[in-house]
Amino acid sequence: MSMTNANFPMDAEGRTYHVGIKRGELANRILTVGDPARAITLSRSLDGVDLENTPPKAIPSNLFSFASHRGFLTITGHYHGVPVSIVAIGMGVSMMDFFVRECRAVVDGPMIIIRLGSCGSLSDAAVGDICVPSGSYLVQRNVDYFSEDASPATATKPYHLSKVFEADPDITQTLVKNMSSKLGSDHVWSGINATADSFYSSQGRQDNNFVDANQELFEELVKHNPKTMTLEMETFVLYHLAKTSTGAPLIKSAEAKNGTASAEVLKKNSIRAGACMMVFAQRKTNGFISKEDVARVEPMAGKAVFDSLVEVQLGAEEELHPSAGSVWETAQAI
Repeated sequence: MSMTNANFPMDAEGRTYHVGIKRGELANRILTVGDPARAITLSRSLDGVDLENTPPKAIPSNLFSFASHRGFLTITGHYHGVPVSIVAIGMGVSMMDFFVRECRAVVDGPMIIIRLGSCGSLSDAAVGDICVPSGSYLVQRNVDYFSEDASPATATKPYHLSKVFEADPDITQTLVKNMSSKLGSDHVWSGINATADSFYSSQGRQDNNFVDANQELFEELVKHNPKTMTLEMETFVLYHLAKTSTGAPLIKSAEAKNGTASAEVLKKNSIRAGACMMVFAQRKTNGFISKEDVARVEPMAGKAVFDSLVEVQLGAEEELHPSAGSVWETAQAI
C-alpha cells in the first residue's frame, strides 16, 4: 500500500492510513464499538439482513464491509431506511483519535458518532446495566512522578485529571430514553465518565509487579468530580474531538444548499457525539459480567443506539454526504 502526504496519509484510492476507508464507504451516522465481534453482532439489526441464512459470526452479505490492515472494521448499510455505519476500532485513546479524524476526512457534512462500549462502574450501577455519560474527563499517568529525579514542580501527583468535556445533550437524552425503553429505567444510569490512558494503572488496578501509586485513585476521581460513575479508555477523546471539530466539512454542503457558507457555519462543530457503556466490571464489588449477560444486553443496547442515531436530527439530505456512488446507494439498488 503506497501512501502520499505525510501530514495526512492516504493511498491512491483515497483510503486513510489506519481506518482504511474512503469517500462513499462511511455514512454520516456512525455507531462505534471496540470489539469487531460486537460490530458483526450489531450488524444483524440492519435492514435487509437474511438472519436465517447468515451465520452468527459472519458479516451479512447485503452489507458493505472493509477490514483495514490496522485492525479497524467498517460495516455500512441502512437502519429503517437511513444510511448508518458501524466501525470497530479496538481499544484506547489513540485508536479513537485515528477513527474520528480519519472518518471526518472522508465524509461531507455533519456527523453523529455514538460509542457503545464496556466500562467499569464506580457507582451502584450493576454488571449488565447501561451507563450514559453526559461528560467525560481524561485520566493520565504522570510519568514524571515516577522519575528518579522528579521535582515538586513537575510531579506533585501520580495522575493528571483533565476538565470535563460534554456530550451532545440531545444525543444523551435520546440515548437514555431509548435505552430505558429497551432495558428498563432501573438499569440505565447517568453521570460522568473517566477515560483512562491504560486498563491497569490509570484505572486503579493493583499490580505488585509495578510501582503505580494508584491505591487512592478512586477517591481522587470522585473528589475531582462527584458524579464520576464509570471508567473506560475511549469516550473522552470522542467528546473532546467533537467539541473541537470545526465547520470546515460543512462549507461544501452549505454552499451547495445556499450558494455560500456563512460565518455561522464556520463556527459550528461538524461532529455531534454521545456514548453509552455496558457495565462489564463492578469495581466496588469486584464483580465481572458473564457471557450470557453480554449476549442478552448487547443486541438490545445496539438497537437503542441505532434508534437514537436515526432519531436525532442531523441535517437536510442535501447537507449530508452524497448518495451518488456510495456503498449505501449501491446496496439499496440491489
